[in-house]
Amino acid sequence: MIVVGVLIGISIAADAIYSDIFSKLQAGIAMSLRVAGAAYVSAILIGLVVGMIRSSAPRPGKGIAGRLASLFHLFLYNMASLYVAIMRGLPILIVLLIFAFVIVPAVRRWINEVTGVAFTFRGSSWESAVIALAFTYGAFLSETFRAGIQSIEIGQSEAARSLGMTWFQSMRFIILPQAIRRILPPLGNDMVAMIKDSALVSILGVRDITQIAKVSSGASFRYLETYSVAAMIYLLLTFLGMLGVGLVERRNRNYPGQDS
Repeated sequence: MIVVGVLIGISIAADAIYSDIFSKLQAGIAMSLRVAGAAYVSAILIGLVVGMIRSSAPRPGKGIAGRLASLFHLFLYNMASLYVAIMRGLPILIVLLIFAFVIVPAVRRWINEVTGVAFTFRGSSWESAVIALAFTYGAFLSETFRAGIQSIEIGQSEAARSLGMTWFQSMRFIILPQAIRRILPPLGNDMVAMIKDSALVSILGVRDITQIAKVSSGASFRYLETYSVAAMIYLLLTFLGMLGVGLVERRNRNYPGQDS
């Protein structure tokens, strides 16, 4: 009976400890989701634009206007390719540090000198972290969009042109809807990965789950308990994200216009 009483007491004490740790860490859940959501939406927009630019190689134009348009397309294509090559070759942590301590301070200093306006945007803010994550993931998502666009048969774009559609109209109404349905699985996987990689913003002092866990464990010396709770929170968030991705994929398979 004494042993049972001791075990029950230990269990109650452990529950109280984990409950207290969770109450501290849950304050960072909203920040982690805010960073991941904002960065992912921004990365989608960046990836879509860059992917569309890189989906077709520049071709020589006819006439002065055609040649100027071809040169402009060539410039955009090379800049987009350079951006993808650089961002895909750098660790996300390095990109975060460069944005926080190099790019943002330089931009802030330039704005202050040129305009005279006191620009107080900090490099260690969560907004800077969102920008860094968005540009990093945008490079990876651009390759996903490019692959999806190039997977659509060339005859469909040619048929759209024969009907009098512009390149933008054919891309918007014919190519992109089909391409997005084909690349939904990798887009969903990147969303789940973004939730996990949002933990890297703790290096900038952003009060997300990881940062609060680091501070809390350092104060209480309960490293095992604190990081176990943090790990479970991330597992729950990514599990819910995977469930959402699976639901979207199932609905996409039942979509009437889905390719067979």
